Amino acid sequence: MDDVVTKDGTERRMDNDVEATLSAASADPAVLAFEALCEEVALVRRAVAGLAAERAAIENPDYSETLGQIMRSSAAMAASLKALADMPALRLTARDWGREIATAGEQVRREDRQELADAKDTFRQVAHDLAASLRSARSAEKQFQWLLWTSAGGVVAGLLLWAFGAVRARGLPPAPCPKAGNGQRK
Repeated sequence: MDDVVTKDGTERRMDNDVEATLSAASADPAVLAFEALCEEVALVRRAVAGLAAERAAIENPDYSETLGQIMRSSAAMAASLKALADMPALRLTARDWGREIATAGEQVRREDRQELADAKDTFRQVAHDLAASLRSARSAEKQFQWLLWTSAGGVVAGLLLWAFGAVRARGLPPAPCPKAGNGQRK
């Protein structure tokens, strides 16, 4: 049994026998064309109804969880990008980088020059202290030598005086003894 749309637009069911009778009875080509058209329209209508039923039967998955994950990932990415954008290093141009490097290099060179000057002053002070110590040591050594020569001279002078005194004493007459009374020796 087929649904057929009639000329007045109403739908009706036709048995295959009835259709065969109608087609034989009316051999008019316009009627035959209209009947074929009605059959095609009915066929299209059934196809559209089947598609609608199939579409209603298709189960659409729930994407809310996946969309939530995508939103959370997007929010985390946006926060990371904002943190990167807030970094001052990323806002600098090549010219700014060059200036920063030159400034840092000048600062390091200035510190190095200061450290070299401090080391030079320290070296000079140590050299001056060492020279003063050497002069003091030389002076102490000279004083020690002077003391030795003076002591040696005193010893020599004492020996000479003693020797001179002994030689002179031999050539003098004996000294009188106070107990003997006459000044002669016993």
